Amino acid sequence: MPQPNRLFDLTAKEFAKQRDTLNLIASENYPSPKVLELLGSVWMNKYAEGTPGKRYYAGNIYADEMETFVQEKALAVFDQTGEYGVNVQVLSGSPANTMVFLAMLEPGDTIMSLNLANGGHLSHLHATSNFLKFFKLVNYDVTETEPGTYDIDQNDYRDKLREHKPKLVILGFSAYPRAYKFAEMTKWAHDAGALVLADIAHINGLVAAGLHDTPFKAGDEGADFVSMTTHKTFRGPRAAMLFAKKEHIPTVNKTIFPGTSGGPHLHAIAAVGQACLEILGEDQYPDKRDFKEYSQAVLDTSKALEDGCKETGLEVVSPTQNHLSLIKLPQDSDSLEFQKQLERIGVITNRNMIPFDPKSAWRPSGMRFGTPALASRGLTTSQAKDLGRIIGELALGKTPEDVAAKKVKDLAHSLAWYYTA
Repeated sequence: MPQPNRLFDLTAKEFAKQRDTLNLIASENYPSPKVLELLGSVWMNKYAEGTPGKRYYAGNIYADEMETFVQEKALAVFDQTGEYGVNVQVLSGSPANTMVFLAMLEPGDTIMSLNLANGGHLSHLHATSNFLKFFKLVNYDVTETEPGTYDIDQNDYRDKLREHKPKLVILGFSAYPRAYKFAEMTKWAHDAGALVLADIAHINGLVAAGLHDTPFKAGDEGADFVSMTTHKTFRGPRAAMLFAKKEHIPTVNKTIFPGTSGGPHLHAIAAVGQACLEILGEDQYPDKRDFKEYSQAVLDTSKALEDGCKETGLEVVSPTQNHLSLIKLPQDSDSLEFQKQLERIGVITNRNMIPFDPKSAWRPSGMRFGTPALASRGLTTSQAKDLGRIIGELALGKTPEDVAAKKVKDLAHSLAWYYTA
């Protein structure tokens, strides 16, 4: 008798878990069924080393058309200047940033980025990064502009530019609830002789919807490179894109292939194209909402969730201006244990450091919450505020775990679910 297929069994369990829990991971989302269909399509079967029109294997007539089409749509989503090109072959966000390092820097050059502990990203270099074998690291930081609100320290940023003269400046973050203003920071970096990489992996959907400032600007106010993943606020597949001013695109392309990569993942490229179509309004997500309407719901529910937490007595760190929020737990709380407790009641999220955190990265002082995934399932602002209250009351010991779990289960079952088993 044939044995049950363990992989399909585990997939069914994961399917049910995602359907029946509330996903507050700021870097996750639910792409459309069409995106998933393309990920599992015959594009999986084809090698296409090279670039459209210049492949090393035969049989790529439609691959050439498809990749070119996706490039055109990606540029239509983001670039109003006509100054950028795009490579859609880069496999994910961290490698996209790496491609810029390898394409444009020499050993010993200095990279300047936002401090990881105060909101930056691992791929922007940090104290234990392997790239410190090759490059020097300088961090700019945040400063408390109002009680409990931490914004980019503009004075620190400009001082570091003058003092260290970095070859590359990275604008971007992983846990920074505030809005970036790209033009001024980019211009300052260019005036200091630096190239600028804007990593908008978290906010690219908001940028595409016109609800956040864009790094795609003309002249010196525009970033030289823009990297992004496509599975967060962009609501596409696990993939990435790397944009660059046109003068840098040949170097970027050669660095990606044949410099570091082999065959591109055509199935992921096609799925990115589908996400672009949905953003441009040439196709639709199952809820039929305009992408800007969805993106506004992300912002509104992020704020409402934060407000719900605050109402219970939890401390908000840097009131949100984007899709994520940071909450400080009580001093005697263990964030790792609270993360596990939230998972037990059906809320999936992550513990996170807060600015100038006295605790360790393993058991930091805060939690990071994001609403892109639940906004895709139709979460309303009222429901988001209720969820914030559930989280806050649990954190402060004001409600039993079983009561919170029942509320979470009921909310999860009330939300849309667009996939079939």
